[in-house]
Amino acid sequence: MTSRCSRRPTSPVRCVGVAVLFLGLAACRQVAPAFGPNIPLARQNAEEFFYSVGSRFTNIQRPARIIHARSQFGHYALTPSAVYNDTTIWLAIGPDSARLFGDEGHFLYDRYIVTAKLSTTPPDVLTESREIVRLRKLTSNEYEWFTNVDVALGRIGAKNIADVLAAALEAGEGRSPAAIRADYTANFPRTTAALGRLFSIDTLRTTPDSEGATTYELAIRLTPEILKATMPHYAAYIDKYISKGKYRMTLTDKTGAHWFDAWAANYYMHFKVRSKGGHFAPLEGAVRQMPEALTIHLDMSMKILVFTVGWTDMVGEFNVINTQHERGWAMRFAKEPEWRLPPAVGYLLKSPLRRPFKDSGIPVRFSIRDNPGSQTLLNRRGTLVVQESGILRFLNRLSGTAVGDFLGPSEREANRFNADAFRALRIDVATLLQELR
Repeated sequence: MTSRCSRRPTSPVRCVGVAVLFLGLAACRQVAPAFGPNIPLARQNAEEFFYSVGSRFTNIQRPARIIHARSQFGHYALTPSAVYNDTTIWLAIGPDSARLFGDEGHFLYDRYIVTAKLSTTPPDVLTESREIVRLRKLTSNEYEWFTNVDVALGRIGAKNIADVLAAALEAGEGRSPAAIRADYTANFPRTTAALGRLFSIDTLRTTPDSEGATTYELAIRLTPEILKATMPHYAAYIDKYISKGKYRMTLTDKTGAHWFDAWAANYYMHFKVRSKGGHFAPLEGAVRQMPEALTIHLDMSMKILVFTVGWTDMVGEFNVINTQHERGWAMRFAKEPEWRLPPAVGYLLKSPLRRPFKDSGIPVRFSIRDNPGSQTLLNRRGTLVVQESGILRFLNRLSGTAVGDFLGPSEREANRFNADAFRALRIDVATLLQELR
């Protein structure tokens, strides 16, 4: 079953989030009640969740010190010696000489206020956030970055978040693309309009099979030409960087079976998943339970200035976090990929590129964790070790260029776009649950 509509583009940085959001829209009425064990709690959980996430993007106010720190972190991520001794950035020095920076934020009236502060306590009020950045010097030219971010989401259970995704997958199973489109257009009008400034479902295919499962194939297109009417800087950034990039992410198990495919190029994001009864199934073969230990494969290339850089075959561990009070993913990359570098840097020593993948590799973790009686937290944390060298300085100049182009007007417009989308989603879900009471 296939359906096509107007052309539009997408941002690979948010590939999975966009796919989940569109699949959620596809299910509409069937998904909204999954936010809680009953309609009143579903309404409360959805309201708090979308309000908190949307607030994080709304009219963000940062003092000069934080603006400076964010800019320096972005410009010197791969050459941290340039910021290690910058006293205008760090708030404290740890016992191991590690440099420490932190901030916390909260929503007040019509703006999200961020202040520089080191805090060891997790957020305990809706919309609050905490961030810690630690830079540790290991040797004369090796540094370790560590970041940890917590965001309060209200009282929704981690299981409820998983239930929403499961309900979205199950509700679309066996349905025609036309029925799915009609459903989300009718039931999510504000969200469809808000996202429609940048995203369009170009292709939606649902294929039922003899196993009772359904394979979803989704192609979403970015349309910066539409977005530029209201957000010209963000649209220009997408045109400059995203349109020239190529990305792919695949999840496989130890048998080689594929469980998730996503790829992007030329303004298009493509997704392919299969489910039965709201549970993921392998893209080929008999339906079975998804294992908690998977392998993630990543390819990426971008053109920055006149150079094309990236990698192929970055392989890592991908573990599903599925406990009573926590849902999420833990990844670790301990194998150096095949690098794609311009000939101009071919003479540079490439051994520093292997350094991040040694020892514990690159661990990255995303999860939602609930704690009865307090706020449910969205957590993101990761560690990266870099070895400074000529090739890292070259790559840092390129990444710093991309970061510099984003910070400022482009980022403010991107935040406004996200805030609009989550506000629309909050209202649409609330309207549906009001009708179902």
